[in-house]
Amino acid sequence: MFRKIRTVLIGLFVVGMSTTGRTQETAVQKGAAAGAAATPGGAPSVPGGTDVLATVTSHDQTDKVTKAEVFGFLSRYPLPPPEEREIAYNKAMEYLVNLQLLYHFLTAQRIPVPDARVDEQVEQAKAQLKKEGQDLASLLLQSGSSIEDMRKGIANNIRFDEYAKNRATDAALKRFLNDNRDRFGRTQVRASHILTRVEQNASKEEKEKARQKLAGIRKEIVGGKISFAAAANKYSEDPANAGGAGGDLDYFTLDSGFVDEFADAAFKLKKGEVSEPVETPFGFHLIQVTDRKEGRLPDFEQNKPLITNAYRMELQKEIFADERKSAKIDIKPMPKDLFPSEPPAGAAAPGAPAATPAPGAGAAAKP
Repeated sequence: MFRKIRTVLIGLFVVGMSTTGRTQETAVQKGAAAGAAATPGGAPSVPGGTDVLATVTSHDQTDKVTKAEVFGFLSRYPLPPPEEREIAYNKAMEYLVNLQLLYHFLTAQRIPVPDARVDEQVEQAKAQLKKEGQDLASLLLQSGSSIEDMRKGIANNIRFDEYAKNRATDAALKRFLNDNRDRFGRTQVRASHILTRVEQNASKEEKEKARQKLAGIRKEIVGGKISFAAAANKYSEDPANAGGAGGDLDYFTLDSGFVDEFADAAFKLKKGEVSEPVETPFGFHLIQVTDRKEGRLPDFEQNKPLITNAYRMELQKEIFADERKSAKIDIKPMPKDLFPSEPPAGAAAPGAPAATPAPGAGAAAKP
C-alpha cells in the first residue's frame, strides 16, 4: 500500500506549472477548464451538489467550495480504495482551498491583464480543440463551466505568470537549484520504515498514543535491543511488509511518488540514522536510511526551463503557506455519500473515466 502513492493522491498534490485551474494537463486544458477552479461553479450535477464543504476568506474576499466541485474534481482520478478515500478527500480539499487562496492573493496584487491577452488564449484553445475534432462550447458544457469562468481563469493564470516572472531571476533560480541539490541531482536513498496506521480524523489522544508507541520502538532500536528490520517485521502495519521484508522500500528519489512528509524526512537522515516518528496521511512512521547515492547537479542553462517550472511550483507553495496564516478557512468532514456505489444519473462516480478523457491526463500523475 505504501510503496507508491496512487495517482489520485499524487495528482491532488500537484498544482499546474502555469495554471491556477483544476486541471494541469495541456494548453487546451489550461484555457478551457482553468476557470472552473479559479472561480467557483464548474462542476457536474450531483445530489446535494450545492452543499458547502469549505469556506475560504482572505484579502476581503470569500469563496465557497461545494460538494459538486469536490465530486467533479475527484472524478478525474481513479477511484481510491475505501481505506484511502478520506485521505483523497482531504487532499482534494487542500488543493481546492489552495486554489481559492491563490486566486484571492493574485487578485489583490492588482496585476493588470489586458483583454487582448485573454482573447488570444481563448482563440488558441478553440483552434487546438478544432484540430482534435472538438469545440470549446462542448468542453465547457461537459465541465459545467462557462466562457466567463474560463476567461477569469485565464486572467488569473496570466497574473501568476507575471508575478512569478518578476521573481524568477537567474540569481534566484541558481540559489533554488543549489538549495535543492537532492531533487535536481536525483540523489537516491534506500530506506526502511515502520508504520503505525492512524486515521486522519483521529483524535489528538489517538495520534499521541501512536506517536508514543513508535517512540518506544525507536528507543529499543537505538538502544540495540532489536534491529530495525526485526522491529519492522514485528510492529509495522504496512501490508506491503507482510512477507517480512524488514520494512525495506528499496531506492527512491524525492519525486518517486512518496508523500512529501515521508520523502522529505528520509532525505534529511544520515545513513543508519533512525528518525523520530513522522506523521503522514497514513499514520506515523519510523524511517531508517540504509544507503544513499549522491546525484549530480544538471547544467543550469540547459535545464533552465525545468528549474523555472519547479521554482514556480515552490513559489505557489510559499503563497499557500503564507496565505493560510491569515486566512479564515472552514472545512467540513467528508460527506458519507461522496463516493457512491452507483454513479448518480448524469454523473460519473469519483474515479470513473470521464466521458471524454482529457488529452494527456496521465501527465498529472507526477510533478
